[in-house]
Amino acid sequence: MIDWYIDSTGIRAMDEMEFDRTRKAIGAQNMGAQDRKKMLDQFKGSGGQVLGERALKKEEPERDRSRGRSSGGGGDGTRMPSEIARENRKKELEAQARLRKELEAEEKAASGFFARMGIKMRCMFMGLTPYGQDMVKPSFFSLINLEGKRALMECNILGNELLFTEPAVSKEVRKELSRSGPIYVEILERASKLYDRKELSELLSDYQDYPERSVPLDAIRPSLFALLRKLYYLRPYSEAFQVAAELAIGTQQRVQKKAASLYDAKRKKIRGDWRTLMEQIYPSLVALAQRAEMKKAEPGSRLFENMIGVVDSEKLGKLTAADAAAGTQAQSSQQASAQKEKTEEGKTESGEAEEEKASVSEDQNETSETEGSEDVTENEEEAPSGPEGQQHKELQYGMQLMNSFPLDELRKRYDPKGEWKLVPNQDKVVIAYLFLRLFEDEFSVVLTTPQIKLHTAYRGGVKIDYRERMSDCLEKIRQPYDYFKTYIHECLEFHRAAKDSAQAGNYVEHAKKVSFHDSRRGQSGRQTRIQIKDFMDEVQTILTEIIEDFRAGGSTLSNPDESLQFDLKPNEGMRLDGKKVKEALMETSCFAKALAHRLESGDLYGGVIEMNTEDYEKSFGALPS
Repeated sequence: MIDWYIDSTGIRAMDEMEFDRTRKAIGAQNMGAQDRKKMLDQFKGSGGQVLGERALKKEEPERDRSRGRSSGGGGDGTRMPSEIARENRKKELEAQARLRKELEAEEKAASGFFARMGIKMRCMFMGLTPYGQDMVKPSFFSLINLEGKRALMECNILGNELLFTEPAVSKEVRKELSRSGPIYVEILERASKLYDRKELSELLSDYQDYPERSVPLDAIRPSLFALLRKLYYLRPYSEAFQVAAELAIGTQQRVQKKAASLYDAKRKKIRGDWRTLMEQIYPSLVALAQRAEMKKAEPGSRLFENMIGVVDSEKLGKLTAADAAAGTQAQSSQQASAQKEKTEEGKTESGEAEEEKASVSEDQNETSETEGSEDVTENEEEAPSGPEGQQHKELQYGMQLMNSFPLDELRKRYDPKGEWKLVPNQDKVVIAYLFLRLFEDEFSVVLTTPQIKLHTAYRGGVKIDYRERMSDCLEKIRQPYDYFKTYIHECLEFHRAAKDSAQAGNYVEHAKKVSFHDSRRGQSGRQTRIQIKDFMDEVQTILTEIIEDFRAGGSTLSNPDESLQFDLKPNEGMRLDGKKVKEALMETSCFAKALAHRLESGDLYGGVIEMNTEDYEKSFGALPS
């Protein structure tokens, strides 16, 4: 740029770059003293004037004073290149020093005595850690393990369902959200990545081994900070996520055209789970992070972001409308290529897809007849058609499978020593546990047997190994067992406390003790049922994907019509022995669906641990004598 100004000699242009170019053009660096003097004389003879750097500096104050007197304004004046560079460097160093001082002052204030005391008090009042120890209490892990894990999984499931699983839905959802703003697509995608099984396992591993013990804060620091960072990126967009979820679910409803109640339930569930993450999980993580660093750095400050390792490139708001549209096209192409590959692999079976579907339905009905469930069959015929009707039939069939095993026989089978004799037959936790044990003995074999041959599948361009998923899923069955042992212990403690009423000298103290153990029993019972339900949900999800792929003519299941044969001892039976592979998968899926349904909203759900006699007889028949 050229700095133009007016003085007594006319218009003069000062440009350091132009000055250098002029010197090079005339070759001044190669001239001798005589040549330079001759050239200067020529310039002077033409009316030119030569000024040195000192002369320019001397003229500048005088010119500024004359401008101030004439117009009352000011100007930058003429500065030499070296002066401009020194001034810019000085400003840069001053800014860096000022920022460094501000950060040091913030850190000093955040780590002072009263700040540290405030952090300890806050964690104590929130029930996270004792005042004087860096030990995280079990109540925090219980929150993460129950409400937190469920909320994270719901975000993952909903995000994949809306943006990745179904090409038709994904395309319309991305298009609709992009019209409202590309940030909505980015928020949904980021929320779908919140759930990380390995990360949660590291966070909860010590707690799951010893649920009643506190855990050192340093032991969970990496996984705690990782989860906090992911939630921190989304926290400013909490309301935007709910708007995006509402829009996306509405678009899904418009594309799928199923019953409105299904989508209303999705909206309600994701709103509740999102509130759990932002109003319960996030504040607890922030408090524990401050306790770990002993710095009262508030979210949003530079100190807090440096403390938890926030990276600017990971923050939301980077996606443009063009990127969102490109994401839609890429997703569609991935789905198309995956579908094409599956179609080519399953070409030999695709012509028999309709026959196989009808065969599965017929086999299911035949099994229903052999079990003597005429009423259930009539209800299935009255069920609505389409996907809802199919789900209703599977649920009813799963209920029938469960009812074919009398509860009193199951209790004798799994409690031969009578260790639960103080726990009544109507206890919902015991009933759920009996069905879980039944599932492991009669149905879980489909998750591990090599007789079921599964090919690698592709969903949304992602490679899925169902054999590995099923094996990992079965390993989780130990968690409900551990929770049930704790529940039985709490039940025995409760009955022991209630029985000691005769020896109790103080009625008030006795009532407090009974109430305390009753509360612990109720909490343990809820946790046990939630663990069983989560396990059954995962089993049902995996098997449903395989069954739906088979019905659609896919190639994931390669031997649907082969019979399962197991080496059994004399007089030992297994329900799935001799069943076709497709029948075994269907029965296992229906059983898991039914048990999960009963625990989520059926007769095994609710805050009251024990069923009343009327409800028990309605569900399972007469009480055993």
